[in-house]
Amino acid sequence: MLPVDYAKLAERAYSDAPTIGNPSSASRMHVYQMVTATGTETVHVFRGTDDLRSLLADGDIIVRDVPGMGRVHAGFHWALSAILPACLALPRPDAIAGHSLGAAMAVLYAAALALLGDVVPVYAFEPPRLCADTTLLELFHGKPVYATRNGRDIVTQVPPQLAHACPITPIGHAVLPFDNIQDHAIDRVIAALGD
Repeated sequence: MLPVDYAKLAERAYSDAPTIGNPSSASRMHVYQMVTATGTETVHVFRGTDDLRSLLADGDIIVRDVPGMGRVHAGFHWALSAILPACLALPRPDAIAGHSLGAAMAVLYAAALALLGDVVPVYAFEPPRLCADTTLLELFHGKPVYATRNGRDIVTQVPPQLAHACPITPIGHAVLPFDNIQDHAIDRVIAALGD
């Protein structure tokens, strides 16, 4: 599968009922089975911000110390922690994906798996910043992580006091000559990846 295929799953997660978690919460994960040229691939996909509870998780920018992950954004970690035991009870995925809040949760989930000895590729589309130290950056060094910033997406630049857990790949073209929310839309990300 190509990055655009994972982005399409991230878009689909906004309309499908979650496999794990409450649809009206920030804590939602979808399991998708994709047929590929070499067989079937299981992908765990985290939904992005689309309701009040998600916005509250986004806004909880206090930093918390998490063993093995370092100092991370409390709201993102809380959103994942609420469903992490159920996610870990499933068979390991072949890949992990997410958009926006879902991208941050996908990165943290990949870190949780890596700490258990399972390295799984992660596709994080337009992730906000989530680290207050370099622990995750060091954990992901040399691991299969693909994270994007489309055009001048402002979401990838917040909160400004934190940093990304992995290098960010620029994609697409900015719709405006300054940081903006329009470049954040998953359909624009899919279009940029399809170019």
